[in-house]
Amino acid sequence: MKYSYIANTKLRSILIAANKKRKFSVNSITVPKGKNTFKKLPVFSQEKRKKYQSKVYSLQTYMEESKQRSKINAEGKMGALRGDEKKIKKPKKMKKRKLKSPPTKDLAVTTKQLSSMIRTGLPLLDALHIISDTSENVTLKYVFKETSNGISKGLSMSENLEKYPEVFNEMYLALVSAGETAGMLPDTLEREAKLLESLAKIKGQIKSAMAYPIAIFTLTLVVVAAMLIFVIPIFVDIYEQSNAKLPAITQLLVDASNQLVSFNFYLKAVPTLFILFQAFKYISRRPSVLWWVDRSMLYLPVVKDLVTKSCLANFSRTLSALNSAGVPILEALSISRKTISNRIFKKIIDNMYKDIQSGNPIYKVLEREMVIPIMFTSMFRIGEETGELSQMINKLADFYEEEVTAAVKTLTSVLEPLLIVFVAVIVAVILIAMYLPMFSMMDTVG
Repeated sequence: MKYSYIANTKLRSILIAANKKRKFSVNSITVPKGKNTFKKLPVFSQEKRKKYQSKVYSLQTYMEESKQRSKINAEGKMGALRGDEKKIKKPKKMKKRKLKSPPTKDLAVTTKQLSSMIRTGLPLLDALHIISDTSENVTLKYVFKETSNGISKGLSMSENLEKYPEVFNEMYLALVSAGETAGMLPDTLEREAKLLESLAKIKGQIKSAMAYPIAIFTLTLVVVAAMLIFVIPIFVDIYEQSNAKLPAITQLLVDASNQLVSFNFYLKAVPTLFILFQAFKYISRRPSVLWWVDRSMLYLPVVKDLVTKSCLANFSRTLSALNSAGVPILEALSISRKTISNRIFKKIIDNMYKDIQSGNPIYKVLEREMVIPIMFTSMFRIGEETGELSQMINKLADFYEEEVTAAVKTLTSVLEPLLIVFVAVIVAVILIAMYLPMFSMMDTVG
């Protein structure tokens, strides 16, 4: 037998060699006398049997490894991670440390995928296994794998997720718990995914609005520093040859340039900046300072609209999602409060919490607050009186998310010309300071 059907040359040569050495293991074979005579075959010893048996085991191991490698190549790297029900270990960088919170967008996509798989009839355990295998985020991969292991041991999904507060906040846990209790886990997960997407959208819009002015301001500082270090010293040599008295603004730039090129300046500046930074951190953490900053943000001409609308959009979207999922209104208010960064609005929600405990409607608190728009209060009142508070709050969230987008565009359109003027003024001051002594020198020569 040539074993020509076997593609692997190494395996084929092993089988051919084994076939050539194959012998009968009987004591003797008796045949009638005739033309052909056969020699008596010896019996294999125990040592030779063990030797051949070890070769068979080696061949079986080689075949199993080849099969496993083919499977891994077919399934990709995830097949190697998945293996034969092997547990995904916690990455080294996560050991003895808290899990790194995943991006909101990644968590929203993962939650939406999980909701879709459960809705199609896939068992929760299988859905969690697929999520852990396909997720690109290391934290989500580990967390959902551990969650599937916990569910297989009899724990609920919300009980497993509570072990990872740095990944899942109270809003997420409340929606999952409500969905498990009501038997509507796919619906609540889909609602959670939409909520996370809307929150990520608002954060992204605010970051994009702030990124442009920060970039322009940083670039301006770099250009000014470069001019003071490399350009001004060239003009200083010209000024010294003329022995003319420099204008105040030119002398100021020359002094600044001399300081920046001096090593002693950095010996004094670095400790000073460190002390100022620590003092700023200490002062900025004081409650009175934080309260003043948040209140001031609500009175600035352009910024106040963006802050107010973003806070109301986050609050409305979270409260609507929690209330629709069956979470009690007091618990929903407490969780929604944590999605707002401004302390003025947090205080308003605290007042709403106290009034509801006293039996008063929510809109009564909103009517007393000057920072709350009249339309927001009216919609709340209509929702409470008609019994359709969730739908009304959801419409408010849609409206204010669109308003946030418009406010970001307005802020960007206002900041762009202001930043252009700022850069132009800085450049003009430096140019005037550099060339003003040259005009004096020309007058003296003339």
